Amino acid sequence: MNRFPFYKDLSKGAKKLIEENSMEVSMPAGMELFAQGEQCRDILFLVDGFVRVYRHHISGQEITLYYLEPFEQCNINLNSAFANSPAAGTAVSDSEISGYMFSAPIIKSLYTSEPAYQQYIFELFSRRLEGMAGLVEDVRFKKMDERLLDWLKLQNSKIIKITHDKLAAHLGTSREVISRSLKEFERRDILELRRGEVELKL
Repeated sequence: MNRFPFYKDLSKGAKKLIEENSMEVSMPAGMELFAQGEQCRDILFLVDGFVRVYRHHISGQEITLYYLEPFEQCNINLNSAFANSPAAGTAVSDSEISGYMFSAPIIKSLYTSEPAYQQYIFELFSRRLEGMAGLVEDVRFKKMDERLLDWLKLQNSKIIKITHDKLAAHLGTSREVISRSLKEFERRDILELRRGEVELKL
């Protein structure tokens, strides 16, 4: 826990509270941490790995809301646990993950008494709100092929191992739309399609 940015500024009492109530956890890729519509009773402090947070529709389609990275906390997880309300999305480990789990009352106590942790949460919500605003803007004003190419470029790798189904889930569309856009990109020599992966030529 001492690797989280707020930890060094906590009071001795808060550090003791954390030490006495933390539960170290590790999970393989593909594990569901919480589901949309459920109430979160525990709060994760992620140390290693990545977590995909997404929302699903009654139609069966999904859209990725954001990725949780090391030393971040999940806003949906926090909101559900703090407000005793249903989670607005689902979280699944995108890789092997490790971190610490706490019961909601412990973290509520930390939040109400520790300015350093409050500031950390405010900054986290600010960054996430900016990211969500960008997502809404992309969905509203960008064409799907543009959003798809932007997403592929953001992976910072020429070879991206991903299926058409997963790309569709990330971007909130159908597999058919993704496949059609990818084939057009391949025709224009922007990328090459192989089974289970995409190679960018840009």
